[in-house]
Amino acid sequence: MNLNTIIQKVTKSPEKIKTDSRSVLPGDIFVAIKGYNEDGHIYTGEALRRGAEFVVCEDASYNATDEEKKKIICVKDSRLSLAEMTKTAFCDPSKKLLTCGVTGTNGKTTTVYLIDSMFSAAGISSGFISTVALKGINGDLEDAVMTTPDVVSINRLLAKMVELKGKAAVIEISSHALSQNRMAGIGLDQAVFTNITPEHLDYHKDMGSYLNDKMKIFNALKDDGIGVLNTDDPASEIILSKKNGLKFKTFGLKGTPDIKAEKIGYVNDRMRFILSSKKCGSTEIFSRVMGVHNVYNIMAAASCMICAGLDLEIAKKGAEEFRGVPGRLQEVLSDAPFRVFVDYAHTPVAIVGLLECLRGLSEKRLICVFGCGGDRDKSKRPIMGKIVSTLADKTVVTSDNSRTESSSDIIKQIREGMKGGKDEIAIEDRGEAIREAFKSATDGDIVVIAGKGHEDYQIIGNERYYFDDTVISKEILKEMGYYPGISG
Repeated sequence: MNLNTIIQKVTKSPEKIKTDSRSVLPGDIFVAIKGYNEDGHIYTGEALRRGAEFVVCEDASYNATDEEKKKIICVKDSRLSLAEMTKTAFCDPSKKLLTCGVTGTNGKTTTVYLIDSMFSAAGISSGFISTVALKGINGDLEDAVMTTPDVVSINRLLAKMVELKGKAAVIEISSHALSQNRMAGIGLDQAVFTNITPEHLDYHKDMGSYLNDKMKIFNALKDDGIGVLNTDDPASEIILSKKNGLKFKTFGLKGTPDIKAEKIGYVNDRMRFILSSKKCGSTEIFSRVMGVHNVYNIMAAASCMICAGLDLEIAKKGAEEFRGVPGRLQEVLSDAPFRVFVDYAHTPVAIVGLLECLRGLSEKRLICVFGCGGDRDKSKRPIMGKIVSTLADKTVVTSDNSRTESSSDIIKQIREGMKGGKDEIAIEDRGEAIREAFKSATDGDIVVIAGKGHEDYQIIGNERYYFDDTVISKEILKEMGYYPGISG
């Protein structure tokens, strides 16, 4: 039995492909994957005992019986073999859809939602895969488990979109997914690269490796696919030099990109700017989502529309109808005399964009509650401390997902970068930190709770506990006598 025979076998039964030995049933094909934290090869025996008909793996060192050896197929790269099996089993769904992929350090999720909104404005049925949610062609949303799922799940989701007569799909693609070949075999019509700043260096080790993994998104382009690139990001020069055989659509605020935004300002609760295209003219956009960082996200999404043969008026309609992503500059409405926002910003660049945006919404104080995650890049902690202490009038440093690290140690590392002299305190309990921020807020102030956004949990040690910044904020505001759900 060889791999090609197995590929033909799973074409009729894609549900038989398994990468988790615990879910193996008699007759399944188990593919052993070497992961970042665990190696699936150690479960070869368990998969066989559970009745796996075949095991596809890279390492045949398992002490198999003569009968079991007949069921083990060794390959050079089990991830790529899994991708080939899955692509065939689900009849190559990405080929049947207008498929957009989005990567970058910041702005991925919002750009995915914007592209989907613009497709909707064009009357194109679409679904998406993102950090926050999975959206089907019928509009149903379900919570996402991770930014980019495994290649089996991606193909299954895309195949469902095809089955429901969908025309387009948008996929948020993490650097981990690109590094681990989770996109192998999935073709993209457009590949968006939003930006790159230091993040996930605990995994990638250095910026060079991080960029190289991010650039793998362009390897997924179909023969006539187009890269979409932010030329204001310094990495764009490296990308263009290394990928000079590809077609690119560029966007930015500086120079002469293909898509450009100018005259950015604010009118009431809308952000206004002129969006122009070298080939499609210009249009005025009034957006509900605020901040220059969202201008970049809108430009990226509009670039995809131009690549798809649509015009700027479609981009305008989709951008203006877009109401934001849960946990991304999400306002917690109440009749309190101050405004409250929840945001996912957890990188230095993202926190700068967030605070600068909110600074433009009020002349009064800006109060920021934030922390940093444990078991992740430690170098950004004092950097973020310095940024927040510089841009906010009051800072409450607190816990995030401390994981196996001590929350107090993480807070101490954050505070090492803080300038001092401003109103800066540390409260380890995140709920009490939010309460303190609200108690200190006065008329016209803005309170922002950063770092977790849409997440409804905290990971402490190896346990996950329910905690939702938005829900907790509403409860505290209600306790303080402010009626939630009413604009202040």
